[in-house]
Amino acid sequence: MNICIDVGNSTICIGVFENHVLIAKMSFNVSSKLTEDEFFHLFRQQFDALKIDRHKIANIIYSSVVPSIDLIVINVIKKIFGKEPLLIGPGTKTGLSIKVDNPLEIGNDIIADLVGAKEKYGGPLLIADLGTASKILLLDNTSTFTSCLIMPGLTLSAESLTKKAALLPQVSLIAPSTVMAKNTLEAMNAGIVYGHAEMIRGLVRRYEEELGYPCKHILTGGGAIYLKDLFKDDFIYDQNLNLEGLNIIIGKNVK
Repeated sequence: MNICIDVGNSTICIGVFENHVLIAKMSFNVSSKLTEDEFFHLFRQQFDALKIDRHKIANIIYSSVVPSIDLIVINVIKKIFGKEPLLIGPGTKTGLSIKVDNPLEIGNDIIADLVGAKEKYGGPLLIADLGTASKILLLDNTSTFTSCLIMPGLTLSAESLTKKAALLPQVSLIAPSTVMAKNTLEAMNAGIVYGHAEMIRGLVRRYEEELGYPCKHILTGGGAIYLKDLFKDDFIYDQNLNLEGLNIIIGKNVK
């Protein structure tokens, strides 16, 4: 079995794979202020709840966009499983062709998305990954990663609006049935959710206009749950793309 750990700005996602099949998954919010002991007890509690035999774990891969906690979490992983996790970095085999100004700037989450999408769907494709930051990733018709757009995500947009505007409340991010909002909560939910959806659609359209050819559209990330019904005719919803990409990377690097 393989364990894939994805540390994001808001959540940690963990997937357990057996014979390339995701057999267990969990996602939980964490604070970067936790101590190593607190992370240890949290991780052990989560894995105990899954009832996974630790002796059957062959490989572990660790992906993170929060450098401040990497050393702590990696130490916790080694304590729990007695294994050194595979880290994504220079020299890691991914099977990706990359043509951007500085490949070292590419986040591990982006790499995992692209590896998973290339393996499952093939190019050309555009991935809308909606997390703390929303990203659009381009894998062109030569299956080369050539471009990425980054913008504030749904929850970040909502939190910023609530904090900066004294009279505006927190919202659910559940889109009302119409944009014809008639109260403050509907106005915020409709504006943020429908606005984000139209932004994604518009940027995807601009990409395809500049490329001169259509692409497959993939929707993923924690925030995708709020938009998947709005995008059901235009995007393939793949909630496990990142974890599957990490598992594929294990296969390319571990015999």
